[in-house]
Amino acid sequence: MPSYATKISSSATVRRTIPAALCAAGLMGAWLAAAPVAAQASAHAAAPGTVVRAAKSVNAKAVLAYWTPARLRAAKSADVIVTGSKPHVLPATGKAPGKPGHVAGGMPRGQAAAVGHLATVSPAAFSYPYPYDSFTPQWALWHTYPYEVNGKLFFTNNGGGYVCSATAVASASGTSNENEIWTAGHCLVNTGGNNQVYDSSALFIPAYNGNLSNFDPFGEFVWNGGSSTTTAWYNNSELTEDEAAITVGTSSTTGRTLGQALGWDGFAWNFSVNEQFVAFGYPAASPYNGKNMVEDLGATAGQDGNISGANATRPIVIGNPMTGGSSGGAWNIGWNTNGPGYINGHNDYKYSNQPLAMYSPYQDSLSNDVRCFGATSC
Repeated sequence: MPSYATKISSSATVRRTIPAALCAAGLMGAWLAAAPVAAQASAHAAAPGTVVRAAKSVNAKAVLAYWTPARLRAAKSADVIVTGSKPHVLPATGKAPGKPGHVAGGMPRGQAAAVGHLATVSPAAFSYPYPYDSFTPQWALWHTYPYEVNGKLFFTNNGGGYVCSATAVASASGTSNENEIWTAGHCLVNTGGNNQVYDSSALFIPAYNGNLSNFDPFGEFVWNGGSSTTTAWYNNSELTEDEAAITVGTSSTTGRTLGQALGWDGFAWNFSVNEQFVAFGYPAASPYNGKNMVEDLGATAGQDGNISGANATRPIVIGNPMTGGSSGGAWNIGWNTNGPGYINGHNDYKYSNQPLAMYSPYQDSLSNDVRCFGATSC
């Protein structure tokens, strides 16, 4: 895959433009990095299992100038595709590895977000293609709460421009400075060839609408260099822990923080593997074009029997036809039109011979440590 796609073979390779060994499942991706401004900072281990980089001074004006409308349109999708291996889906019987926890989302003015009914679904013996309902919400909804917490993450890596999806999430900084987004680990650091190349010149555009000249209704939020991911992804490209958190500056148009401008999603960990999810993303690979927010409704259909690793609970699969560009988009539980509920997974990887399914790491206590930038709670 020429773009930021990561392909996985049974022995694997992952990454963006240059194939490189990835996880035990075999991944291969296409990434690139390099832009006028790189947010370089030494990576260091925080809490066990996490790799945290502190925010630093970034030339936001240069990043905004780099990402012209033409470059935004030309950005390639950064994805993980498993190839050369037949999917082996197990019944979703994994046990929660610890005490369930969650933090609430919030509305733009700081009020607590409404949460829908949290209904754990009974394990079902679905066969592929798994049931789902996928559609594009009406444009007018995209810049309203809670849809607006979802957006596109643009970045450079190894010389090229890439795009993923991401979601504003309850921040480690607290409600006074809601400045954090949640995405896939492979949308932050390219681990191909064990080189650990971080993104540069990254920015988040919430409620992006590529069909309009005013594609960024809340402005653009430049990455300030702060990031958190797992050591399992950083060192070993493990899909079971392919997740990341990134902090951003204020809006390029209003000066508001991310939370002030659009609110934020809640976050859950150690919940049941059997859930009803509402997933969001901006798929760009055919038959999509990257211009539209896509919503997907799907229940847990099983767990990936091919992939295991640092996370003892195997990745979850749902019916979801989204393609490249949707990586990092949130899977929510308890979502309704009054509130986003809780992030409890994300679009992470697909099998090449199973295009109507999407897999996500199971969110465990380490997932919350990543959100908390190496702390065990926040």
